[in-house]
Amino acid sequence: MDPIEPTMLAQSAGMLTLAQRYQADFLCDLETVVNIDSGTYTPAGAALVADWLRPRFAALGFTVTLHPGEKFGPQLLARKTGKGRTRVAIIGHMDTVFPDGEATQRRPFTLRDERAYGPGVFDMKGGLLIGLYALRLLHEAGDEPYAELTILCNSDEEIGSPESRPLVEQVARTADVALVLEPTNDVNRVTVARKGVGLYRLTVAGIAAHAGVEPKRGRSAILELSHRVIALHALNGTIPGVTVNVGVVAGGERPNVVADAAYAEIDVRAADSAGVDAIERALQAVAEAAPTVADTTTTLTGGFRHQPFTQSDRSAQLFAQAEEVGRTLGLALRGEPTGGASDGNTTAALGVATLDGLGPVGGLAHNPGEFVEVASIPQRIALLAGLLRRLGVTGPERPAAAMSV
Repeated sequence: MDPIEPTMLAQSAGMLTLAQRYQADFLCDLETVVNIDSGTYTPAGAALVADWLRPRFAALGFTVTLHPGEKFGPQLLARKTGKGRTRVAIIGHMDTVFPDGEATQRRPFTLRDERAYGPGVFDMKGGLLIGLYALRLLHEAGDEPYAELTILCNSDEEIGSPESRPLVEQVARTADVALVLEPTNDVNRVTVARKGVGLYRLTVAGIAAHAGVEPKRGRSAILELSHRVIALHALNGTIPGVTVNVGVVAGGERPNVVADAAYAEIDVRAADSAGVDAIERALQAVAEAAPTVADTTTTLTGGFRHQPFTQSDRSAQLFAQAEEVGRTLGLALRGEPTGGASDGNTTAALGVATLDGLGPVGGLAHNPGEFVEVASIPQRIALLAGLLRRLGVTGPERPAAAMSV
């Protein structure tokens, strides 16, 4: 392991000291944004978060625009030209998984035992503020260590970014590096790979009949679907890096009627493109298999919403640079994969060097008990600011083919 240059050590120590001074402001701002209900299906709340962020990015010298959503909240886009050599995209999301009223009525922000609690505090309002405060640190130091910095905060990431994905792709195509503000469960951990995510629906059509008078005339779609569900779950363990879960099953209308319709919703995860291809063939085989219940028909619809994020050579180089910055802060960064998807899947699929998991440290995402470890906040701010400085000197270069996309 190469020794750390004294200049880098001094710079990192200074950044960490500044970040520690932001602690009280950070927590005050975290309380404000957590106490805004901004679930994916509460677009007005996401708009309030965007309205709160907009003047703060503008105060740091960014040109900020809002892109209205059709079904969901707006997307916030902020840009600034700097003096470095790398074009950087920072991506985060303003939506949470929680319903309207979760923060304002049932579970507002609280501080307890050196942890911050509240809806979206971990995933990922804390991440938005890590990004904001890292940029504040650089701004107050008079540092603009990037050729161009683009910040995208979207409002529909928790359901796969259906409206904002074109904007995510547009931002990625004009960047050399993508840094994603999703959270992590360890101050020494960042995310270097994510599984791809597919959502499928298996639909069975049967024949209705009176369940008491002439049940033999019926063909139960529910019974046929039950056999298919068993076959779907049996796929687990047959393809490396792939998992299959039937999470929703529904069918029929009345207990005294043989069900003529039923469906299952299926979550599929794959670690690489080979796994995607293999599981798609396996799912189709389950759908096309001969029925157990005669005269029923089965159809499969859906596909992969996120392609797998696998670590490319340039993404590995980006992690190595983050690891170097981490060492100056007393961190021993580990780059690890995770099964959940993010907008980092999209940027990586476009060939952009991507590093994820740069947000806050905590746990229990999507759970009423989710939390952020308060003591880790300055380290995470300093890590992101330090990485931006490091990229200002040298960053992963994109191939010429990718540059022309």
